[in-house]
Amino acid sequence: MGNNTNKNSKVVPVFFGADQRFTPYLMVCLASLLDHVSARRKYEIHILHTDINEKTQQDIVAMSKPNVSIEFNDVSPIIDSIVGSLPIRDYYSPSTYFRFVIASSFPQYDKALYVDADTVICQDLAKLFDTQIGNSYVAAVPEAVMSNLKDAGDYAEKVLSIARGKYFNAGMILINCKQWRNHDVLGQFLTLIGYYNFVVAQDQDYLNVICKNKVHYLPRRWNMETIKPWNVERKHFGIVHYAFAAKPWQDINCIYGNIFWKYASQLPVYMEIKAAFAAITPEKLEAINLVPETVCETCRKEIKRNDNFLRRVNTKKGAKPLFAEPQLADLVTRLRTRSFTRN
Repeated sequence: MGNNTNKNSKVVPVFFGADQRFTPYLMVCLASLLDHVSARRKYEIHILHTDINEKTQQDIVAMSKPNVSIEFNDVSPIIDSIVGSLPIRDYYSPSTYFRFVIASSFPQYDKALYVDADTVICQDLAKLFDTQIGNSYVAAVPEAVMSNLKDAGDYAEKVLSIARGKYFNAGMILINCKQWRNHDVLGQFLTLIGYYNFVVAQDQDYLNVICKNKVHYLPRRWNMETIKPWNVERKHFGIVHYAFAAKPWQDINCIYGNIFWKYASQLPVYMEIKAAFAAITPEKLEAINLVPETVCETCRKEIKRNDNFLRRVNTKKGAKPLFAEPQLADLVTRLRTRSFTRN
């Protein structure tokens, strides 16, 4: 897909994944991104999707600038081929896989940014892209939920064998595409997903398992999850991520929601977004606000499982410590030769 390369350091590739339903919020994110681009850089924006219609694509492409291209990439053939090969294909929506196919589907890039669409961009993403990450698989920000909710942190440590402060949020990742291709991260994911069904954070859990000890950690400003206000000066905000709680188009009290509405009000989809906001009933908002407790309950259940991921792997490996790199490679190899079966 595409013919350019980011061996030229001026090119900043940025990937999003979205479906038709989420495109109004994607447009707000793009408007914020475009408000902070540098005239000295070129930005190649890719929207990975399976169902966005032509009219919406045209409206979004019209947001392009001379140094900012916007391209839609229908990944249906790739996703269908992956999903069709998995015994657990009914448990995940195709969008779960989008970020995993970037490195293999876009070989022209050695490095690329992936950003969730429920964000607003407050700085030039070239500053983030230029981060030197060496041989790390990703650069990312620690997950706020794991550090702020005890049950979630316990889950990271007791089920995934990852310290709560080291588990990262995958809503913004700087991907070392070269390393992903060299170490077949997509293949590792497809193998592990056939072995264990993570039900807390799904693909984010798999990424953390695969990338353990291969993460370059970034400061909070590059992924300011709205679980709480952060001690970051407004002028230093990098990316605000409306994650894990009600979003601005659902709750007037959403943290940093004013930044979202600033950009939404400038777009033709503003009235559509306002209508969606007006349609949120108190009952719906209450259900949304119960999500943290639901996640914590799921974490507690996973910790108690006699055959949770860590217990299963350690039992199979004779209770040796998990996830020194050769051990994970050995696990993947044995799974590929069907030494284990998924439960």
